[in-house]
Amino acid sequence: MSFLRGLYEWWLSKRPKSYSQLLEVEFDDSEVRVRVLERLDPEWNQSFRWADVVRVCFQDGGLYSSDVILVQLKDCEKRVAVLSEAKGGNEFCGALTERGLFPEEVWRKAIGETGGAIHCWPPQNAS
Repeated sequence: MSFLRGLYEWWLSKRPKSYSQLLEVEFDDSEVRVRVLERLDPEWNQSFRWADVVRVCFQDGGLYSSDVILVQLKDCEKRVAVLSEAKGGNEFCGALTERGLFPEEVWRKAIGETGGAIHCWPPQNAS
């Protein structure tokens, strides 16, 4: 019995970890922080102020990968990327909607995607 238990524990240790075990997103009233928990490139460590968000895009990862939320900031060419499956990702998505940064109707359309499409708010042609 202990051999089987040991084999099972070994097998569990070799399985890929979920994104919620590798990356975390936290936020308060003024700032968002994305932090690597384990095994990801340190470039995933990012922070930004809610007030600096000018555009949000949701990129569908398909059926076998995490969706990505791309946040464009004022005075910054680089976008911040947040995996929707990160620890705190669902709460972050809800906060974007509550703050009017990504309307619920756009979220509903975006999360229904499975073909890799990108949905952004505001749309590129909006003034």
